[in-house]
Amino acid sequence: MNETTAQTVSVVMATYNGEKFIRQQIDSILGQTYPIHELIIQDDGSTDQTVAIARKYAEKHSQVKVFVNERNIGLNLNFQTAAMRATGDFVAISDQDDVWYPEKIERQVAAIGNYDMCCSATMFGKSPETAELSNRPCNIERLLFFSYVGGHSMLCRRDFIKNPDNWQSYMWYDWSLSLHAALAGGIVKIDEPLLWHRYHAGEVSSLLGEKLKSIGEHSKFYPYLFGLKAYRRWLSDDNRRRIYTHLAELTADGRHPLVHRICQLMLRDDLPSILRLCCLCQKHRKRLYFGDKSVCGIKGWLRGFFFPMIYSCTLSPNMFYKKM
Repeated sequence: MNETTAQTVSVVMATYNGEKFIRQQIDSILGQTYPIHELIIQDDGSTDQTVAIARKYAEKHSQVKVFVNERNIGLNLNFQTAAMRATGDFVAISDQDDVWYPEKIERQVAAIGNYDMCCSATMFGKSPETAELSNRPCNIERLLFFSYVGGHSMLCRRDFIKNPDNWQSYMWYDWSLSLHAALAGGIVKIDEPLLWHRYHAGEVSSLLGEKLKSIGEHSKFYPYLFGLKAYRRWLSDDNRRRIYTHLAELTADGRHPLVHRICQLMLRDDLPSILRLCCLCQKHRKRLYFGDKSVCGIKGWLRGFFFPMIYSCTLSPNMFYKKM
């Protein structure tokens, strides 16, 4: 091992009934240009041939380690407990059905520096030929509201990912990890795609996408007419209060004043506080929306001011983890 590969990388893959695509993903991991210290595959009670396939790879490749949970524990806990087994200097998270480009780990190890996390753009779609680029910014203001960093693109420092405080069980694991990384050691982003994230029936992103289709049943004026009611209903969610109380405490040291102020206002349900939050979102709308077109002119001003209502009518119903 030379100086450029002196830092070891563990890859953690959580599996469940993934026999259809798992071979292609394992091959792409083992074929990385950067040596893989270990590939930890932890299965959550598959009823197909997933475990048998993984064990065949383990017989041929010493770095492949296979574990099977005694009971089904769900996606979040499966990833967390698998990550706790990692021994490498860095830990990369892998879905069972993606395909990594050969230089993914090499590029990320070179880029991570002293940051807690390195992520990348991805190609997202049903096939490599029809996949589209997904490259959303991952600043902390956006991460306050939903996960814009897919776990499949993450490379993390071992001490960060093995800190249980960074795994909030009621949040999707990748949202929790990216939020805590952004608030602590930071996130560095590679704007080029380093993997193909496969979209298919039964995949978590597609299941969430189906739930979000109901948004289209409302007119574009719905958040402006009924958003306050939806937002106040959302304010009563216990998990929402847990996460924003937690974030308000984490940011009380003054390092993230805007984040702290937003979290404080999102814990209050009186009309003056809601209006102050709307004004704050309007003022910083460029930090909340993707692209300048969303924030220009009177339409952009209105979108910024009504952001809490728009958000509560769209993404917020699916922001917290549910075992699937």
